[in-house]
Amino acid sequence: MHDTPPDDVDTPPGNEALDHHVKELMGPSPTETEPTPPETAKNDDEPVPPAPQSVIEPDSPPEDVATEGAVDDIAAKEGDEVLAAEDAEVAKAFEQPKKSKLVAVKQFFKKWWDNPKARWATIAGLVAVLILIIALPVTRYFLLNSVGVRGKASVIVLDDSTQLPLKNVQVSVGGQSSKTDSNGVANLAHVKLGHSELVISKPAFATEKQGVTLGWGSNPLGSRPITAVGAQYTFVVKDWLSGKPVPKAEAASGDANAQSDKNGKIVLTVDVKGDVTSLPVSISASNYRTEKLALDLSLKAPQAVNMVPGRRQVFVSNRSGKDDLYKIDVDGKNEKLILAGTGSEQDNIALVPHPTDEVAAMVSTRDNVHNGDGFLLSTLTLVDLSDDTTSTLAQSERIQLVGWVGSRLIYVQIAAGASATNPKRYLLISYDYKDKVKDELASANSFNDVILVGGNIYYSQASTFATDPNTGLYKTSADGKIKKPLLSQEVWNIFRVSYSTFDLSVQQNWYQYNLSDLLPTKLSTVPANPKSRVYLDSPDGKHSLWVDQRDGKGVLLSYDTTAKTDKVLLSQSGLSYPVRWLSNNTLIYRIHTPSETTDYVLNTDGGQPHKIRDVFNTAGLELWYYY
Repeated sequence: MHDTPPDDVDTPPGNEALDHHVKELMGPSPTETEPTPPETAKNDDEPVPPAPQSVIEPDSPPEDVATEGAVDDIAAKEGDEVLAAEDAEVAKAFEQPKKSKLVAVKQFFKKWWDNPKARWATIAGLVAVLILIIALPVTRYFLLNSVGVRGKASVIVLDDSTQLPLKNVQVSVGGQSSKTDSNGVANLAHVKLGHSELVISKPAFATEKQGVTLGWGSNPLGSRPITAVGAQYTFVVKDWLSGKPVPKAEAASGDANAQSDKNGKIVLTVDVKGDVTSLPVSISASNYRTEKLALDLSLKAPQAVNMVPGRRQVFVSNRSGKDDLYKIDVDGKNEKLILAGTGSEQDNIALVPHPTDEVAAMVSTRDNVHNGDGFLLSTLTLVDLSDDTTSTLAQSERIQLVGWVGSRLIYVQIAAGASATNPKRYLLISYDYKDKVKDELASANSFNDVILVGGNIYYSQASTFATDPNTGLYKTSADGKIKKPLLSQEVWNIFRVSYSTFDLSVQQNWYQYNLSDLLPTKLSTVPANPKSRVYLDSPDGKHSLWVDQRDGKGVLLSYDTTAKTDKVLLSQSGLSYPVRWLSNNTLIYRIHTPSETTDYVLNTDGGQPHKIRDVFNTAGLELWYYY
């Protein structure tokens, strides 16, 4: 039996179809098919007959069980459909807000863009914020450091007691460290931007610390003096020849160092520890020999130090009975034998040191080599003065040194055994001693004259053959890459009558050639007693030495290449070539008389000449001679 729900209970609308479907399957209910029996009077004394029982087929399931199973299946199916519908509704409920938010965002930006006032106000605000970020150092440097931007910094460290630069001072800033150079400058790269601490430290000086702000770029931090706390000692440095102060000389002892001022005064601050009574000190300066001394720590008075030119003189001496090659400091100290003589040397030895490098060229017959005709040959020997090694460049009947141009030695070699009609008997050679390369600049049966001026070689090729097309005056560079004919006629002599002028003898005619001109010009009159000069330029090219003979004396002059004026440095009997520069203000000249042959050193800034050593008279860069 099924209970009928009360009338006042509302059946859910979703279950009406289910109830209808159940009724169709079960048929009409008993209350609908069977009439209600009429009421009869009850007799308590009469027994009530038993109700008739239905007969149930053994193989048929009970009607209620089958019905309930069908109902369950239908209910489960309908429940799944309901749940699926509910899930769809839930998903729809969650999806709709998402789409709505996206639409809302788009609509918001569209409205913002369509509103010029709002749009430009927002942009202005963003620009203002960006400007504020850039304007504020903290945020600006933070952003730049974050993307790897770095800067540079430099600082000059001075001794507070002298206001002179200090070398080898440790400087740290922006996460980087460096040491100062000889000018007191420390350069630091890849430093972080923003606020940092500058730390300057050196033994015997108080450590200096200071906050700095490093920006994008070079960041010059200026001069920073540091205070000396160690013991201080004073030196007064002067040129040995002129007696004048030597500025920028450096005194060093271990980690301690100091420079001289314009008066040659050095104040050296040292960190003295323990029972030390003396310290080794070296004093050095450009173009000077390093002077070494033991500093007595008990002496507080200033100490005088004389600085001697650093380049050495090279000379030949025969005091041993042979022609030996020596080098020596110009104050007579540290003499050393470089190349012992063989006893085969003749008197025509030529010796030409390099103007600036520690190398010299020597021509002699020391090797005792003869050609097929028994003629004693000359040997060109290159001497390295830094390690005293030698090398042979050439052997020939005769060799004449023309001069040095950079690392190139220019010389003329007369070929051994060549006949008088050989068109390559004379060879003009350029040898680069650094690259060890030899170039032939020109060749001829004979050269009338050869002269070196300003890095160019001028040579006159003789007319040995009547049809020789190469006769004339030529100009060539030291490497032979630039060669130019100046005159097609045979030039018998080249007279260098001034620093920049040649007089040329061409048979019965005369020409003049200025080094700045393209070609020589013919003179209308014959020059009066022309004499050729040999000029020797200083390393910086500002002055040039030459020797003249006046009133029976040799006169040493210095030509100012800028002012174009001569200055007499010395006048003395027997003064002659060779002369040479040791530096821009120090030179060596020779006195050759019957009583002495001696080399002297002189400073062009003043002071007296000093004798170096008695020497054997050798040739140098002099006038061209004929064979």
